[in-house]
Amino acid sequence: MHLSSPVHDRISSQRAQRAVAGTAGTHATDAPERGGKPRIWGRPPYGYRAVAGPEGTGLRLVPDERTAPIVRRIFDEYLDDRGLQIIAEGLTADEVPSPGSHGPRTGEGTGAWSKSAVRAILVNPRYAGHAATGGGKGAALCTPVLPTDVFERVRARFEARRARPERDAASTTCREYALRGMVRCARCNRLMQGTWNNAEPYYRCRFPAEYATANQIEHPRNVYLREQSVLGPLTSWLRSVAAPQWRVPPLRTADGQARLDAFRAMELRMVYDDSTRLLRVKATAGPDGTVLRGTLAL
Repeated sequence: MHLSSPVHDRISSQRAQRAVAGTAGTHATDAPERGGKPRIWGRPPYGYRAVAGPEGTGLRLVPDERTAPIVRRIFDEYLDDRGLQIIAEGLTADEVPSPGSHGPRTGEGTGAWSKSAVRAILVNPRYAGHAATGGGKGAALCTPVLPTDVFERVRARFEARRARPERDAASTTCREYALRGMVRCARCNRLMQGTWNNAEPYYRCRFPAEYATANQIEHPRNVYLREQSVLGPLTSWLRSVAAPQWRVPPLRTADGQARLDAFRAMELRMVYDDSTRLLRVKATAGPDGTVLRGTLAL
C-alpha cells in the first residue's frame, strides 16, 4: 500500500519549514567564503531578501517589503494569545503567500499555512537580527525584522509552555490509543490525530475549509474514525490472513498498550476513506516479514 500522494506533497509542511529557515535544497548560512567574506547559501528565510552589502562584505539579509509584515503579524498575534493553528488559519483565509510558495513566483499561488510553518517562524532567531546559531560572526549579516524584546518574549513563552507542571499532562496519560500514528486520511494522506470523545478514543483529521480551497481538494472540516469500529474487523482480518504459526496476539482482549505494541511489531499502516467507510490495511507478519494487504468495510 503506497502511503504518499501528490496531495500529500502539496500540503507537506516540510517544504514550508525549509522555506522559513531559508533554503532551496540547502540551508541559508553565514559561512565565510574564500577571502573572509561571509556568504549566504540557499533561498533567504521567509520575510527576507538578499542584497549586496558594502564593497567587500558580500551579501546580507534585509527585510522583504512583501513578507516581513507577515512575520511581524505572526509575532504580534502569538503574543496576543492566539494559537499556532488559529494564526495559520487566519493567514490562509487572508490568502497570504505561505513559505512554501514564497520566492520569485510568490504571486502565482498562496498555498495553505500549517502551524508548523508558523512555529518555525516564531523560533527563528534571525528575525531579531541574530545568526541561526544565536549570535556570532553571522549576526551582522541580518537586519532585524522585529525588535529583540519581541522575539525574547515569544521565546520565553515557548519555554514556559514546555515547562508546564506534570499535573497538566497527567490528565491525558491514561488515554491510550491503540492505533496511534498508524491511520492516515485518504483525502489528504495526513496522519489522523487521537482525540477523546464520549469517554472513548477516536481519530480525527481536522482540515479547515480554507486549507481545502488553497490545496484544491474536497475535504470535510473534520473526519472522524471511532477506534472501536476498527479493532474488531481489524483483528478478525489479521487472524484470518495470518498463518497459524505466526501466532497473532489475542488483540481483542489485550489492553491498549499491548495492542499498540503488537500493531507496531506488525508495522501496521492504514488509510481511512470516510466517503466509503473503507479501511485499507498493510501489515507484516512472520519471521520472513510477509506483507499482508486488505480492505475492510467498517
